[in-house]
Amino acid sequence: MRLTILFGALLALFACSDALGPLTVGEPYLLWRVNGQPIPWTPPSSDSQYIPATITQGSVTLLNGTVAERQEAYVRWVLDSQGDSIPLISAWSQTAAYRRQLGLLILTYHVFSLGAFGPSLPVETLYISPRGGLTLRTTGLVPPLDSIVRVFCTTSSC
Repeated sequence: MRLTILFGALLALFACSDALGPLTVGEPYLLWRVNGQPIPWTPPSSDSQYIPATITQGSVTLLNGTVAERQEAYVRWVLDSQGDSIPLISAWSQTAAYRRQLGLLILTYHVFSLGAFGPSLPVETLYISPRGGLTLRTTGLVPPLDSIVRVFCTTSSC
C-alpha cells in the first residue's frame, strides 16, 4: 500500500512539473553557439557576390511568467565608393507571449513581418536541455544552409 501511495505521489509530481526544472526569469539566456560554433558566427557562402551577415550577439529573456524577449545583432562588411570596408550594424528585439510545455518553450510574437530582421516565423519553439539551455532550430533556409541551430544559455556550461 505504501509503495502504491509513493508511486502515485511521484507520478503526480512529474505530471504537474517539468522534469527539466525551472527556467530562469529575468536573467538573459545568452546566445553562445550557432551551428556548433561560438559567436560571432558567419554562415558559409558559395556565392562570392553575397556578403553574409555575421551574428554577433543574441539572447532570450523571460521577462515574467508569460512574456519573453528575443534579440539578435548582426554586422555585415561592405565596400563603400572609395573601396573601404565599412560595417553595417543592425539589431532587432521582439517581445513574445510564451507558454511552456514539457521540454519546450513556445514563443508567439506580438508583431511579425515576414522578410524583416527578426524572428523567421510568428511562432518559434525552443527546446529546453537538461542542463537548462535553450535550443532554437530554424529550417527552410536557402542553400548552402538547410538550418541554423542557436544555443542560448545562462552560463557557458549548458
